[in-house]
Amino acid sequence: MNKEIMSSKKVLVCLIIISIVSLGFKLYLTDFSIPLHSDSLAYGLNAIAHTNGDFSQPPYRSIGWSLFLSPFFSFVDSDNFLDYSNLAKSVSIAVSTSTIFLVYGVGRKFFDKRYAIITASLFAFLPHLNHNSTLGLSEPLFILVVLGSFYFLLNTKSKYIVISLILAGLAYWIRLNGIVIFFIISITYLLTFKKSQTFLRNYGIALFFFVLVLSPMLIQKNEQYGDPFHSSYQGILFSENYEELISNIDTKTQTSAAEYIENAGFLNFINNFILNGIVNSLGILSQLSLPYLFILLPFGIFFSFRAFDQKSQYIKANWIFILSSILSMCVIISVVPEKRFLFFLLPFLILFSVIPLQRVIEYGLNTFSFSRRQKDIFLVGVLLVVIILSGLFTLRYDKMDPILENEKINFANFVLENLHGNTLRDFGGATDYITPQILLNYNNFKDFKIDYWNDKNERKKFDFQEIGVSAKNLDELIINGEKQQLKYIISNENETFYYPFVDSIYHNETNYPYLVKIFDSNDYGYEKFKIKIFEIDYEKFYELKR
Repeated sequence: MNKEIMSSKKVLVCLIIISIVSLGFKLYLTDFSIPLHSDSLAYGLNAIAHTNGDFSQPPYRSIGWSLFLSPFFSFVDSDNFLDYSNLAKSVSIAVSTSTIFLVYGVGRKFFDKRYAIITASLFAFLPHLNHNSTLGLSEPLFILVVLGSFYFLLNTKSKYIVISLILAGLAYWIRLNGIVIFFIISITYLLTFKKSQTFLRNYGIALFFFVLVLSPMLIQKNEQYGDPFHSSYQGILFSENYEELISNIDTKTQTSAAEYIENAGFLNFINNFILNGIVNSLGILSQLSLPYLFILLPFGIFFSFRAFDQKSQYIKANWIFILSSILSMCVIISVVPEKRFLFFLLPFLILFSVIPLQRVIEYGLNTFSFSRRQKDIFLVGVLLVVIILSGLFTLRYDKMDPILENEKINFANFVLENLHGNTLRDFGGATDYITPQILLNYNNFKDFKIDYWNDKNERKKFDFQEIGVSAKNLDELIINGEKQQLKYIISNENETFYYPFVDSIYHNETNYPYLVKIFDSNDYGYEKFKIKIFEIDYEKFYELKR
C-alpha cells in the first residue's frame, strides 16, 4: 500500500488553519463585556494579589493558574477590572488554542500524520472545551500540562519519566486534584517500564524532581496552615451530596471516610462514593462526547482491544490513564458531579475515537478498499463533518447574554442593600455577581489580598450571607435551616441541579403561605432574569404543620 507522507510544512499549515477556525469558535462564545465571576473571579483577583507580592495559598483552590496569569497582569495598569477580566479570558483562549499542537504531537504517538491531524481537529472543535476556554478558568492550562506529562510518558526510553513527573508536579500547582496525575503517571510507568534495567533509577530521579517542584507550595502551605497538604475540603468531602457538603462547610462539620463507614457501613460507602462516582463519571463523559465523539468512541473502545497500527504499550497506557482517572476522581464526582472536573480526560478519549476512522479508511469494510486519493477525500470529509457538527452545536451553546448578566448585576446590588440575614446558597446563577460587587464596587480591587477568602472580612461588612443547608425536601430545608438561622430563599424560574424542590416555589408560590415574597424580578422590569426572593415565616410554617 502506498502511504505518502505529508511534509512538515503541510502539517503545520493544516494545524494553523485548524487553530484559526477553532479560535473563531472560541471568540464567538466569548463576551468581553462581562467581568469574571465565580471561580474565574477568584483566580483573577488572586493573580492581581500575586502582582502585589502576595503569594499566600488560597484555601479552596490551587495557585498555579493565578500565578501563570500574574506576569500578564503585571503589564496592565487599569482602574477597570474588565480589562483584567478580558486579559484572563484571552490568555485562557491562547492556552487552549496552543494545546491543539500538543494534541497533534500525542496523536503522532498513535497514528501517522494524517490521523494525528484528525486527532487535533477533534480536540480543536469540541464545543465543551471551546466554551470552557472562554471563562478564564484553570482547565485549559491543566489539560495542557497533563497532556504534556502523558506525551513524555509515551516513550520507549524510561528516562523521559523525569519530565513527565515534573509536569505532574505542575498539574498539582494548577488544580488540587492534580495530585492524582502523579499516581496515574507512576502506575502507568510501573506497568509499561517494569522490565527496563533503568526503571528504578530513572523513577527515583523523577521522584526527586517531582518533590522539588512541589516543595515551594508545600512549604508555604505548612507555614500558612500547619499542614503541607491543607485544603478547605479536608474532612468534608465524604458528604452524601453537594448540598450536605456546603452545609458542612458553613457549619464546620467534618466527617472522615472511617467515620462515614462506621456510621453508615462499608457497603453504603462503596455505593455512595465509588459506584455512584463511577456512574456519574460515565454519565458526564457521555454528555461531553457530544456532538461527534459519542458516535466514534464506542467503536474506538472496541477496536482498541485489537489495535494493530498502534503500539500495544501506548494503548495500554491510555487505558490505564483513563480508568485510573475515573477511579481516582469517583469520590469527588459522586459528591460534586461537575463536568469540568473531567475535561482533562477528553484528549485521551479522542485518541480512541480516531482508531475506528483509521480502521475504516485504511482497511475498508470487508472486501472494500480505497485508493490514496479516496482516503484523503474521506479524511477531508470527516474534518468538514466535524467542523459542521461543532459549528451547529456551538451556535446552540449557551452564550453569555449581556442583558441577562447586567440584570444579575443589578440584582446583586439589590441583595446587598436590602437582604439582612442568611440566604440559601443559590445554584441558578442568581448570586453570581454578589462577590464581584463586594470586591469590585465597594473596594479597590487592586488592594485585594488572598486571605480575604479565609476570613471573609470584606463580606462581613454586609448583613447578607449565603449558607448551605443539608436537605432533601422543602420541609427538611426549613427545619434544618432554622438551626442555621436561614432567613431567605431565592427561587429561579429555570430548573437547578441542586435544591430542585426550591424551583417549584417560583411557579407555585400560593402553595407556600409560610413563604413571604419580598422580591419579584417582574416588578422591576427585568426582561430575562426571572427570580423571586421569599422570607421564611417559621411561626406560620410550624402552625400549618401541626
